[in-house]
Amino acid sequence: MKLKEAQQFVADFAKGHYSPAEHAIFLQWVKGASASELDVIADEHEAMHEQWVVSATGPSPEWVVAIENRLDRLPLKTKKALVVAMRFGIRAWIAVASVIALVVGGTVWYNQSEQSAKTQERQQMLATLTQVTAVARGGEQQEIILPDGSKVVLNVASTLKYPAGFTGTERVVQLSGEAYFEVTQRPKMPFRVLFRDAEVKVLGTHFNIMAYDNEPVSKATLIDGSVRVECGSQGITLYPGEQGEIPYPSPGAAGPIRVIPGIDPAAVLAWKNGDLKFDNIGLYEALRILERVYNVDIQIGQNVPNTPVTANFTRSNGLEYILNHFEQSENLHIVTNGKKVTVTLAT
Repeated sequence: MKLKEAQQFVADFAKGHYSPAEHAIFLQWVKGASASELDVIADEHEAMHEQWVVSATGPSPEWVVAIENRLDRLPLKTKKALVVAMRFGIRAWIAVASVIALVVGGTVWYNQSEQSAKTQERQQMLATLTQVTAVARGGEQQEIILPDGSKVVLNVASTLKYPAGFTGTERVVQLSGEAYFEVTQRPKMPFRVLFRDAEVKVLGTHFNIMAYDNEPVSKATLIDGSVRVECGSQGITLYPGEQGEIPYPSPGAAGPIRVIPGIDPAAVLAWKNGDLKFDNIGLYEALRILERVYNVDIQIGQNVPNTPVTANFTRSNGLEYILNHFEQSENLHIVTNGKKVTVTLAT
């Protein structure tokens, strides 16, 4: 590929008219591109996205962190060229964002003034949420009827904040943890669930959100109807049987939203019935679930592999029974001392 062909690819990329094979050829070209060629590519890409605006003070710290996380995924030579370019001010950040978007796929740039307005709006909404319902670790699930008649079932170690009454043009609640929602339809008053740095927007539907702060991903699973999941400048619409995942590769830095089709609703909602259904999830995630359900502190040894786990239990089986199963099936050595559980690889 030559520079002119790379410029043509950029034009096709911006319109979404490109194949995986063409993208692979472009990526190979980037590995050998000079800093000046990268700048030409950045100019081409930037020109097609007028919404990429930077304030006079430069990029926000949060945006810089997001860019640096993406930068880590680039080839070493490209990374060095961009690091040098960053030293020359705001214009260089636009070049960096452009090339990263092309190499990694998708866009990582956004209009910062618009993002600031969204942050301010979110803070104002949170200030109106005066009612708080919480379920402690090791507690029982709790059902809540909201002022509009919507039903929410909270899982253990979860908190829901909501107003005493819904007024205005929207119904807004905030979730930390996991909950199942059955939202009453009010077409003129959409329903929004804020969680971590994302949100779900609906009119009336059934869905589940898992957004514990200590989990590396947040998950929104649609049971029926449709919802829109938004995080930063990204937004996707989910349909029944789909799950939207938001990864957190590092604290405070959300990755791109992924849509996973063919999700089994029964597995996702098993917790509502007191069941623990581990459907090909990582061992670490399974142990974190046990921490919350049985209110214990589980320490995992560095040599324990995060192998996929598939198993079905009920909460009434008890922690000891489940740990004994994992000890045998996963070749582990597990020691329980009061509320502390230590998991190591069996020798």
